[in-house]
Amino acid sequence: MQQAIVWIVVLGVIILVGIGMFFALRAPRPAAKTYPADDGLNYIDVSEYPPKMQELYDLFTRKCSKCHTVARPINSTFAPEEWQKYVRKMMRKPGSGLTPKTTEQIIEFLVYDAKHRERKTP
Repeated sequence: MQQAIVWIVVLGVIILVGIGMFFALRAPRPAAKTYPADDGLNYIDVSEYPPKMQELYDLFTRKCSKCHTVARPINSTFAPEEWQKYVRKMMRKPGSGLTPKTTEQIIEFLVYDAKHRERKTP
């Protein structure tokens, strides 16, 4: 008798968890924020950049794509001096995975790129 009660309780918990998951999966999710820059190019031809900048480009694409499309920073129209403030703001976001060292390296790449790449509108 006691074993039957245990099995009924276990089965009840499983059913309740299943019902909860069913409704949780059906709940509407907020749409991800999109920006006009997201629709532009999602790469930079860095073949003519110095080798160090090519390495920093790889770091930039790997780290920044964790939270948003790479197109967003690539197509942003920030002046070189604005990148420092912006990337540091991104570093403070939970889960960004950015350390002070990688943040400075990404800023170094973005400043170099902002000064050397001709901005093209998509």
